[in-house]
Amino acid sequence: MRIAFVGKGGAGKSVIAATTARLIGRQGHPVLALDMDTMPGLALSLGIEVGPDGLPEELAEQREGEGWVMRTEVSPAELVERHAADGPDGVRLLTLGKLPGHVKPGSTTAFRHAMGFAADGWSVVGDLAAGTRQAFFGWAGFARVVVLVAEPTAKSILSARRLALLRPSMPEAAFVVVASQARAPADGPRVAAAIGLPLAGVVPYDAGVREAERSGRAPLDAVPDSPAMVAIGDLLATLEHAA
Repeated sequence: MRIAFVGKGGAGKSVIAATTARLIGRQGHPVLALDMDTMPGLALSLGIEVGPDGLPEELAEQREGEGWVMRTEVSPAELVERHAADGPDGVRLLTLGKLPGHVKPGSTTAFRHAMGFAADGWSVVGDLAAGTRQAFFGWAGFARVVVLVAEPTAKSILSARRLALLRPSMPEAAFVVVASQARAPADGPRVAAAIGLPLAGVVPYDAGVREAERSGRAPLDAVPDSPAMVAIGDLLATLEHAA
């Protein structure tokens, strides 16, 4: 499986992406998690207390007439082997790089090269930066399923509708909606209808998840049987069919 999670900030992308990655890992499949956001998130949601730094700047260089390119021939698999951090349930994590330090062009070039990772038997789960900019610059291109995570709010739905415009540029990918932090039974169908894409799942608002995040623990460890965790398990079954 190759899944990209996109959406407005605060919609719950990191929790859903991290939990999905770990549940895939629990099925016995190795997983590469890609944290493309420059704000902290995915590592803690995975249960990794301190995520890895971005890839070394010296892996790439700027060449006249070519722009930023890899300095030497190195495969995406080699980058994963050397630089990904180990996480729970067989998940490995690569991060783009975090603020307040800025993302450097060499590191960004190397990270985008690593996004081509496609080893047999591996799944790849990506958590994109909030909003639309990164997605429209090709950062979701590795995915075969693009999950638009949207809260039942006008702003979150508007962001997801804009992200749905990616479909013509990714004709081989399936696009689906997840209604996140839902509080009423009608929230899921309403969000999907407003965006105009199939509804893959509904993740309810869950005070247990909020408490886990306040304490810095992965929700899957802190509240494994909570409504949100159960819903993400159901979501994974749907995404398996979509893939």
